Amino acid sequence: MALKVPIFIVVSKVDLCSHGTVERTVRQLERVFKQPGCNKVPMVVLNPDDAVTAAQQFAQSACITPIFTLSSVSGESLNLLKVFLNILPPLSNSKEQEDLMQQLTEFQVDEIYSVPDVGTVVGGTLYSGVCREGERLVVGPTEDGRFLRLKVDSIQRNRSACRVLKAGQAATLALGNFDRSLLRKGMVMVSPKMNPTICCQFEAAIVLLFHAKTFRQGSQVTVHVGNVRQTATVERLHGKDELRTGERAVVRFHFIKHPEYLRLTAKLLFREGVTKGIGHVTRLLPHNQYLNHDQNLQDY
Repeated sequence: MALKVPIFIVVSKVDLCSHGTVERTVRQLERVFKQPGCNKVPMVVLNPDDAVTAAQQFAQSACITPIFTLSSVSGESLNLLKVFLNILPPLSNSKEQEDLMQQLTEFQVDEIYSVPDVGTVVGGTLYSGVCREGERLVVGPTEDGRFLRLKVDSIQRNRSACRVLKAGQAATLALGNFDRSLLRKGMVMVSPKMNPTICCQFEAAIVLLFHAKTFRQGSQVTVHVGNVRQTATVERLHGKDELRTGERAVVRFHFIKHPEYLRLTAKLLFREGVTKGIGHVTRLLPHNQYLNHDQNLQDY
């Protein structure tokens, strides 16, 4: 909810408890969603008409929160969830899809595998552009901020081979004998024509959702930005010495291990113990050693 992602709720395994227990759980959910911090409108789906209405309103308003109660064992109300999912429109329209496909290729690496007789395989989502079988891309950044050349041997979507991957689609890409140890989650595979901005430091406008004490310079948190996850140190709080729960500020973060590829306006979430906060990237501070793009490309 903090990241403004539309959500719906599925209460499963209702075959294991009484009807009163299910009702009590649903009432608890309704109370939570109606709280001022949530501002959601819960909608319990009881019949096919409710499922259709929920899908239509869910697409139009981020406030609508459908609630399903079902059992995968007995099949109770499972058809209502299927109706809802079948009617839901795609998140992006065809115009947005076309615009993304016109951009340079950018594939986000979420998973890394070693498959016998295939070699190194990466799984993830194509954020922009088009990726074809046999295409040559560069992957990075490595710990020293470089990008390595590679070739996409083959592509699979939904366990079936495909020759072309389009923006917004998830897939696995086989990279042949590329050394798996050089890869990590959070990397990107991009077109050699792209000059990606990678940085060790960046600034973000944040709101501190919860902190037991005070949030100040020197604090260390785990930062999540898309598929990037790394510990970062708070270098500076602009205009403030410290933050308390509910306060906002522009903060400069410094990754403690290696540089990352980030995009401006990307949403971020950070945490450390009970500390939680959200925000978005407002400024990238690229390191000098990454400015010469040609020197950063290495053959593998």
